[in-house]
Amino acid sequence: MIERHPDIEIYIKRVPLEDLTRWLERRFEVSDRKDIGETLKLSMTFEGAPLTCTVFENAAKGGYTSISFEPNNTPWDDDEACANEAYELFQLEVRCITGGWTTNAPVEGGWYRFTKDGRSVVNWLT
Repeated sequence: MIERHPDIEIYIKRVPLEDLTRWLERRFEVSDRKDIGETLKLSMTFEGAPLTCTVFENAAKGGYTSISFEPNNTPWDDDEACANEAYELFQLEVRCITGGWTTNAPVEGGWYRFTKDGRSVVNWLT
């Protein structure tokens, strides 16, 4: 059984913000949007449960946009499921951690990288 992560975070390489927000608006009911520089905060719900999505453009070297959902009131149990859906939709490289994490702890086990060649595990310093 997959353990549900308390939050979700994925990184998408060079995704247009307009395409990303269109995806989020199709998957969730967005009630508020705040643009703060390169950061976008969305207040939204999924099946009546509230959550916040934070989108941070250029969060990591190489043009990766970070998308995080807190708490995990999403359709995905874990980061991998979210990353897989994002890759299938955008056909752009997507990365996420291979397992759960705790605040201020290093990521153990590496990162999943989704590309046209499938899913692989890589070491990545964000």
